[in-house]
Amino acid sequence: MPKTESPTARALSDAEKKELLSVLQRRTGKKIEAHFAEDDNLLGGAVVRVGSTVYDGSVREQLNALREQLEAE
Repeated sequence: MPKTESPTARALSDAEKKELLSVLQRRTGKKIEAHFAEDDNLLGGAVVRVGSTVYDGSVREQLNALREQLEAE
């Protein structure tokens, strides 16, 4: 069973943890054991590591992607 490290910008409610875990299990097709933690360096969102794969849903990453898109135009 893959383990995840899931730093988030703020503490998640039980319902939010359950939803995030459900989405990750659907995306990976595997049952996942999750470990949640707060990260004061995140502006918002979450960064999730499943094995060696990182899913970066942080605000910082979204802003970086937007900047790269605008620079390419």
